Amino acid sequence: MRNSSFMGRFQDWLSDWSEGKTRISLVLVLAVLMGLLLGMVGYTIIKQIFYDLFPRPPIIDYHDPVQAAELLKTDPVGAYWVIAVSWFLGTIAGAYVAARVAKMGQFAGWLAGVLLAAFYLCDLFFQPNTLLIFVLCPVLVGLAAWAGSWLGMYVNVRKQIRAEQRSAPVIVPEVSDTVVE
Repeated sequence: MRNSSFMGRFQDWLSDWSEGKTRISLVLVLAVLMGLLLGMVGYTIIKQIFYDLFPRPPIIDYHDPVQAAELLKTDPVGAYWVIAVSWFLGTIAGAYVAARVAKMGQFAGWLAGVLLAAFYLCDLFFQPNTLLIFVLCPVLVGLAAWAGSWLGMYVNVRKQIRAEQRSAPVIVPEVSDTVVE
């Protein structure tokens, strides 16, 4: 009955550890970290470009509710959509890269998406935002993680199919000299 639980199967998997499992685990960790880094950098660049175009007041205390409420009134409506779009694009890029590098299906992309969602939510708490952003962005990050990891897996599978087709021997049927009437 020990093997029917998750912990039992996990302990069996660990007791049968091999060099191949070490390699797979390291590739997975590095792929997720690579996707996480790309998603964070993409989000930061898009957000910084927007704040360069529409600068915020230089001296503001984000922890003061009065100043934060004033900032919410003065920000353009598109400011919050840029945050959502930058989350979406950063997560798609991160999940795609994680899935492509890991070559293990969608799992690495999903892990990168979960870690990016945690990063984005931490970032939300340090700046004033509307309630819509708190509700909308986790949904967008989930969709982006799914889409990016699916796209990465799809590209990996297509690349593998093309490689198998190129390496397969070409069989040319023989043509006989007789004419069939």
